[in-house]
Amino acid sequence: DIINNNHSHFYFIMKPQSFSLLSVAVLAAITSTSTFAQISQASETISTGPVVVTASRTEKVLNEVPSSVVVVTGSQLEQENQRTLGDSLLDIPNVMLEAPESPVFTRISIRGSDSDQISYLIDGVRQDNYTMSGNRPAFMFVDPEMIKQVEVRRGGGSSLYGNGGIGGTIAVTTKTAGDLLKSGRDFGARLKLGYNDDAREFGQSAWLFGRKGPVDAVIGFSHRDGGKIISSSNGRRSKTPRDSKYDAFTSKFTITPTDNSLVSLGYNYDDTKLDQGSSDDETKYRLKQHRLTGRWEYSYGDYVDLVVNMQYTKLDNKFDGTSYNPEAYFKDDYESYSINAQNTSIVYLGGIHTLTYGFDASSNRQKATDIHGKLDRSRPKSKGYDAGLFIQDEYAINDYVTITPVLRWSYYDRNPTGDSDSKFGLTTRNDNKFTPGITLTLAPSKALSFYASVQSGYRPPFLDELYTSIEYPEWGMYSVVLPNPNLKPEESINVELGVNGDYKSLFGESDRFVFHANVFRDRVKNLINAGATGDMDFSPDGDMILYYSIKNVGKALKTGFEASLDYYPGNADFHLSYGYLHAEDKNTGKKIPGLTPMQATLRAGYTYKPWDLNGWYRLRLYKGGESNIETSWGSGEYKKFGGFATHAVGLTWRPHLKDRADFALTFSIDNVMNKKYRYLNGGYGVGRSYRAWLTANF
Repeated sequence: DIINNNHSHFYFIMKPQSFSLLSVAVLAAITSTSTFAQISQASETISTGPVVVTASRTEKVLNEVPSSVVVVTGSQLEQENQRTLGDSLLDIPNVMLEAPESPVFTRISIRGSDSDQISYLIDGVRQDNYTMSGNRPAFMFVDPEMIKQVEVRRGGGSSLYGNGGIGGTIAVTTKTAGDLLKSGRDFGARLKLGYNDDAREFGQSAWLFGRKGPVDAVIGFSHRDGGKIISSSNGRRSKTPRDSKYDAFTSKFTITPTDNSLVSLGYNYDDTKLDQGSSDDETKYRLKQHRLTGRWEYSYGDYVDLVVNMQYTKLDNKFDGTSYNPEAYFKDDYESYSINAQNTSIVYLGGIHTLTYGFDASSNRQKATDIHGKLDRSRPKSKGYDAGLFIQDEYAINDYVTITPVLRWSYYDRNPTGDSDSKFGLTTRNDNKFTPGITLTLAPSKALSFYASVQSGYRPPFLDELYTSIEYPEWGMYSVVLPNPNLKPEESINVELGVNGDYKSLFGESDRFVFHANVFRDRVKNLINAGATGDMDFSPDGDMILYYSIKNVGKALKTGFEASLDYYPGNADFHLSYGYLHAEDKNTGKKIPGLTPMQATLRAGYTYKPWDLNGWYRLRLYKGGESNIETSWGSGEYKKFGGFATHAVGLTWRPHLKDRADFALTFSIDNVMNKKYRYLNGGYGVGRSYRAWLTANF
């Protein structure tokens, strides 16, 4: 629900009354337990499969993890020329997004979660720049050109990754020189040019990378420049006047002084600009982010496998809507310091114990100024601190049975640091919580495993939720947001039963058949919701005053089923996935609107190796239902949108110049039938669009 005071641009996001308990869109089921076949590396994909860490903080082959995890590889991102990280998740059934084309306003939902109920990781470090206020970002920033792999873990549980994550975890790994170098080479370069018709966007990127002895270095730059976007809704197309630019820079230096140690240092810079609307009704967004990261790895024998990560983040965000309202302006400053450390020890005692234990801590502070350079009360000056200790024992009793208990202690502290905090009811909050979990895995054979898991989650209020205090007047109406110093953390229990299968030479001599299925039950209580209090008043001048507050509103129950099948017969690949989600407000017993109840994805591809030519087809199916859009404001009745299907096709040709360069020329068409549709979460689809790009590797 967007409270906009009769204007379409200056607003703050409220977890809507229409969502009741969960707010935000959907994610019932996520697609395949293996990635889509990679064009030039299909045989390697079939023989090994991706290695993931989000399920247990230790490396595992994807099809062996006792959790609902999906992976998007760097090869898949290159194959479809994704514009944003959110855009790269659209092929995962029942991952619902808002504005996936925008690096600023992408919102992700996992199994019906809100975007701030997800833990976001980049190279093993949590990203804490969450916000609930509209016209402010609520996501992590990393250009797809910089990504090696994305892991999406479905289901709550903050035992391993700290405060938050009661909806799921999204973990990004960025590229190193080793990911880009051609076999047998020590140095290399990559150039890329592309165009996305749906966002009227041209893109370029350039990379230099090399390896000399123990040193591995990579430098990359990406630039995107887009214009009007054509959106799709019920029966019409609309062109949104806008000018967008996104620049990203990355550098990473890695030193391996010995075979059992590694040190790396990285720097990333993101600069995005978005101007939207006509000249007399225009909103301008500017966002700049600096991220400095360090990593140390050291291993020795069975008892020491140490990983330490550190990160410093500085984010500057600016909104300018003064073309229509001289007060519609703010500038945010955000800083964060993070560290985490873990060690894994192998102990042989009545079986094999893989003990993983460690700690993490982060400190962040934020402030905002208004058009006059004074502190902006919509984001009061404040600071927060989060910390935790965790231990996990992956106990393999024998070759067939593994029990994995995990326990975490979490602590949080929130402090307002302004001069008028007491005047507006802003007070210090802190608390701590133990969050246990346990997983049982049964593996009757190497190709088949079953698992049962119970995990608990804990999400303290972030700074905006505790300290937002707004009085915003416009056109005869005041919107007043009242702070709530008694806000409780959200808590969750996730129960999941699943099966993984990975069979080779099942129907043919060199084929592979992979499947995953699970049922889940997620229960969330103390849900934090921002909405109208029901109170109304009038100013001395006769202006209407509407009051809003951020409060705990009860609990929700989400149940569902997820399944995927992947089959690789030779040079072909087939992928089928399905998800079902039912979410209800436990206070009222009613189904929560705005969540897609069923979604399926079918994808098929074939590689003709003599010509290095690959073609693919994709079908997405969405079931319709009750949206989160009210028929009229405050009515409690919601519009119903119909189901829809979209089709996409693509073709990639990879010519080679021996000993000189490798090329990849790709062309794709999305929404081939030009289907008009709208998602149940209120987001708009995109009409028929074309993408073309050329990559050269030297």
